[in-house]
Amino acid sequence: MKFFTKERVIVETKCRECGMEFSESERMLRHMIKAHTKKKPSCNC
Repeated sequence: MKFFTKERVIVETKCRECGMEFSESERMLRHMIKAHTKKKPSCNC
């Protein structure tokens, strides 16, 4: 049970990674998931 914990609510409209600005915070969240969650390829030596 989480009685005294706060949920993080993101209300920003500017992406922290690339600086793009969006009209709604929901749109920014969708952008973050699509654009910045991909893992970069590592060395496959």
